[in-house]
Amino acid sequence: MVSPLHSNGRAELQDDKVVTSFGDLATKPDIRPELLLRLSGKLQTTLELSQLLEIFFNEIQQAVLVDGLSFTHNGHNLLLSYGRNSVHSANYRLQTRQDYMGDLTFHRSTRFREHELANLEGLLTTLVYPMRNALRYHEALAAAFRDPLTGAGNRVALDKTLSREIELAKRHGQELSVLMLDLDHFKLINDEFGHSMGDKVLQESARCMTDCIRQTDMCFRYGGEEFLILLSNAESAGALRIAERIRQSIARMDFSNDKGQLQVTTSIGCATMHLDDNVESLVQRADEALYLAKRRGRDRVVCDTDEGETEMLQQTEVR
Repeated sequence: MVSPLHSNGRAELQDDKVVTSFGDLATKPDIRPELLLRLSGKLQTTLELSQLLEIFFNEIQQAVLVDGLSFTHNGHNLLLSYGRNSVHSANYRLQTRQDYMGDLTFHRSTRFREHELANLEGLLTTLVYPMRNALRYHEALAAAFRDPLTGAGNRVALDKTLSREIELAKRHGQELSVLMLDLDHFKLINDEFGHSMGDKVLQESARCMTDCIRQTDMCFRYGGEEFLILLSNAESAGALRIAERIRQSIARMDFSNDKGQLQVTTSIGCATMHLDDNVESLVQRADEALYLAKRRGRDRVVCDTDEGETEMLQQTEVR
């Protein structure tokens, strides 16, 4: 179903792929059959969402001149744009009876006429099912790089992302820092409160970490109760501030079940990239800083350059 957001009309995609307009006064699309056939065939050639929309944007120019096209899907945090924005726009929602597939906006410097809007709606019917397939492919790829319990990136995603980000940071002369986090005494949580509570602690801790970092930063589950956070364009002092924010936020979380109240703390090691760093050396320095934080009593942040005086921490009892 292609729903125009600018009017009360509606166009529905039937099984035979004929658009039936509801409303006696609705303008009918006037599109050459060979154009629809060509467009439909080209849209079947890719599952990459960006390529799919680029093909659609280029091909529809033969029927309706459009200055720009933008696509948004809040559920997948997607925003894609082609061409340029202009004064006038026409907005559509792509949806079948089961699946919402995002919103498309067409931009143009002159107002769209009724017959042009009808043609756009006719052209959109060729996009619905390829779009659904592309979104499912996007979801499958995202799931392959996501930890199923916490929603954080998994080790496969970490290895690919960290290597790329180190290369980009060196190329553009930017800072890059990583935080290695470990939830303190996590085995005791599982033993004393049960594994369901342990899973809840992992999920809420990952959510807490994500809430404390910037949109450009990334959180990965490194393994077990360990997480790694990649902080792009962040020097050591900035990374320490973010780490301390995470430490305090996790300490404020409150968990309880029939076995009592539970407070969770975390130890954090911070390392900032050197010019001669690779993935292994950067992660190793963050891991060594984490080990030092745990050795010094847990529930604290330690930088890889710290020798005792510059440690950013709050003194607490050893748990």
